[in-house]
Amino acid sequence: MTTVFGVLAGVLILGFIMVLHELGHFLAARALGFKIEQFSIFMGPVLFERVKNGIRYNIKAIPIGASVSFAGEDSVIEGETSDPEFDREDPSLFMNKPRWQRAIVVAMGPLVNFLTALIVFSILFCFTGVVIPVVDQPVSGSMIEQSEIEPGDRIVAINGSRIHTTLDIGITYMVHDEDSPWTITYKNPEGELKTTVLEPQFDAPRPMLGIIYQEDRGTFTIVEVDSAAYREEQGLMPGDQIIALEGIPFEDHARIQALIARSEGVKLTAEVIRDGKRTRLDVSPLLISARKPLGLTFTYSKRVGDALSQGFHYPMAIIRSTFRALGMLFTGKIGVKDSLAGPVGIVTVVADTVARGKTFFEVITDVLTMFGILSVAVGFTNMLPIPPLDGHHLLILAVEGIRRKSLSEKFKQVTSIAGAVVFLALGAFVLWLDLSRLLGW
Repeated sequence: MTTVFGVLAGVLILGFIMVLHELGHFLAARALGFKIEQFSIFMGPVLFERVKNGIRYNIKAIPIGASVSFAGEDSVIEGETSDPEFDREDPSLFMNKPRWQRAIVVAMGPLVNFLTALIVFSILFCFTGVVIPVVDQPVSGSMIEQSEIEPGDRIVAINGSRIHTTLDIGITYMVHDEDSPWTITYKNPEGELKTTVLEPQFDAPRPMLGIIYQEDRGTFTIVEVDSAAYREEQGLMPGDQIIALEGIPFEDHARIQALIARSEGVKLTAEVIRDGKRTRLDVSPLLISARKPLGLTFTYSKRVGDALSQGFHYPMAIIRSTFRALGMLFTGKIGVKDSLAGPVGIVTVVADTVARGKTFFEVITDVLTMFGILSVAVGFTNMLPIPPLDGHHLLILAVEGIRRKSLSEKFKQVTSIAGAVVFLALGAFVLWLDLSRLLGW
């Protein structure tokens, strides 16, 4: 459940990330001598303003976002226009600066977000330790246990994808076809690079319910039922929340497993919540041959060198996972509702993350982790070549640099306005997705 403190933390984190982003633009512009009209924290009507060295510094009413306004440049999003009396020949105007300087100013916003994430993850991992892609003791009975891979070997690649962090490994698990082999490249302690291919393997048949469930804070929700065990409404179904089996709480895994193991073909009473109602069902464990797990486990390290290395690689892994997620979105492997989130959704996730923390240290750790992830997300999003994002401006500058002449003002104005319309429409759509998730629509 979200809390007031959690919501506040979410708003502050997102706002601070955006302020840092705009601060990157601002500091780069000051260093390169650009003429700046204002630096704003938040958006909307001005609440407080101070003028220093010709720059208006202000705080606005809507607690989200930030902005830098350059002399001679209009803001399409906020509807601001610059001073009409500026000298168009002034060399300090944004439009009159060399393209390479403009590119630096534009790119510095996302770069600050990426650098912030790198610093946050490095500090976090130095305090908490970090899991590195070095093999630890494999899971008993797993494919890795029966392979030539041994504890101490460093995993270099899985199925052709480079492995630097646990997030990289999670991505490979997510996109792997369960009927396909695992191709694992690793380096042993002597520095030898080796590759092994592990074909899918199955355990001997044993009594099982034939379900896959997801656990979330003591709630066990069935997400898949084996075709051999599926009996529609008469048996367990996806979406059921399983509470108990023969009166044994489902969270008591040891007793539940022991019960199933000795109950082949025997009807057991399962208590579930289906469509909001508590229901009893008769289920019979079946002999099912389950796939052997891959069984990779990795080493926990508190070495500063490992923490700094992971702090560098983790933001890159987040970007790679984002590209993978976009690919899965376009191919229909994941739904739009499960892949896009706006400010409301982000604040809700942060609030839920804060609420789950049991100790102050856990809350701080979770908040810093979210701060690092969202910093990368804001930086990555702003690098997309969509008006009015930074990536669009960089693309325009690159095209003009290649052509050695500027694009027409009319073309840039039309693309900016069209981009703003699309951007605002997308923002409204994402807001609707956020609210539908929040309100359970």
